[in-house]
Amino acid sequence: MESNKVTVKILGQPYTIAGEKPIEEIEKIANYVDDKMQTISKMIKDGTPGRTAILCAINTAEDYFDALEKIEMLRAAKEQVEKDANHYLQMWEEAKKSFLAYKDNAIKAQDSKKATDERLRQLQDKCREFENSFFDLQMENIQLKDQIDKLKKNNQYER
Repeated sequence: MESNKVTVKILGQPYTIAGEKPIEEIEKIANYVDDKMQTISKMIKDGTPGRTAILCAINTAEDYFDALEKIEMLRAAKEQVEKDANHYLQMWEEAKKSFLAYKDNAIKAQDSKKATDERLRQLQDKCREFENSFFDLQMENIQLKDQIDKLKKNNQYER
């Protein structure tokens, strides 16, 4: 791997740093360290470079462990989101299956309704036939009664 070298200033002192990262990233890291050390050196009265470096290292380690804690929290949150997503995907799949079953049942119900409607139409036709036959029989009955009455009257006169 290629090694990049760059000269940076930390607390006003030049340092040559070499690494595999791009020069811009090495400079960014060095600027971060310089900013931290500048801030710390302004806060302490007897700010020797060694003491400033130690306090900077402690602050940076604290930032590092805070970052690790945040990473762990994010990892746990990510796992929960994945678990929730899987749960909702499963619910979605179940809902799709339920919908398909409902759709199949609806189609069957429509087919059944068509068959029932056809049977009802046939029964209504039969009922009309019976009503017509019943009406015809009533009319015939009335005619027969009239004939019987006429015959009775004729028989009465003949006696």
